[in-house]
Amino acid sequence: MDKTDFLTIYGTFENLEVVKQTLPSIVEETKRSNSKLIVHDSSVNNREEKWKYLQDLNKDNDFFLILSSNMSMAHSRNMCLQLGQELYAPEYVCMLEDDHAFSVGGIDILKDVMSKYYGKVSTNGLMYGLFTGCSNHFTPFRMKVEDDLFCPSLDNEPMKVGKANSCFRCAPTNHWNNVLKGYDTDEYLISTFQTSNLNLRNYHKGYTSMLIINDVFYSIDNTTGRGTSDIEKKRLWDDKFCRSDKRSKSRG
Repeated sequence: MDKTDFLTIYGTFENLEVVKQTLPSIVEETKRSNSKLIVHDSSVNNREEKWKYLQDLNKDNDFFLILSSNMSMAHSRNMCLQLGQELYAPEYVCMLEDDHAFSVGGIDILKDVMSKYYGKVSTNGLMYGLFTGCSNHFTPFRMKVEDDLFCPSLDNEPMKVGKANSCFRCAPTNHWNNVLKGYDTDEYLISTFQTSNLNLRNYHKGYTSMLIINDVFYSIDNTTGRGTSDIEKKRLWDDKFCRSDKRSKSRG
């Protein structure tokens, strides 16, 4: 076992040009901070080009690379979470989608904030459990904690009070295991069912979330991921796009 304090799990699907903008900085920050990184790709279209890029980027074995047949985001995240614990026994785990990244200093900031605030009572009365650096998908009803730290107001619905979007979720490993309990699997490759229940578990166990606004965290705007299921846009993978399972939802 190669013990680490911090593990990043970077799930990716196609989006090669976006990955070229985000993944190299994550690799460099992983090396700089002496932490670990797992990259999982299950692309379908242009797979050979995508896999060649990932293998070339990893020519020095800077991260643990998994290339697989297509699978749901929930299966991918759960697989990497279990594997990461067996390989590295991390204190903290950060899940990133491929259009998000952190540059120099990002991992240190996340570790410091989680170490200081995890389990502490927030200004909304709940304990801090989930942490994110993505302000694009954080609830609009925020309360300031410190200069660059925010938590959601109780004026939000319960899911949003406990929410960190699936694109950028960080927490101590024990929180992933015992409170969040991973992602819910579903017949669809990505759905509201498998991504939102984690936030509800966070809330119903008495936890809330924290947003860290800092220039070292960034996302690529206007990217279209595999989760797009709007009626007028892509209907990926399932011609019923979630409707055959009433627990799942599609936008629109």
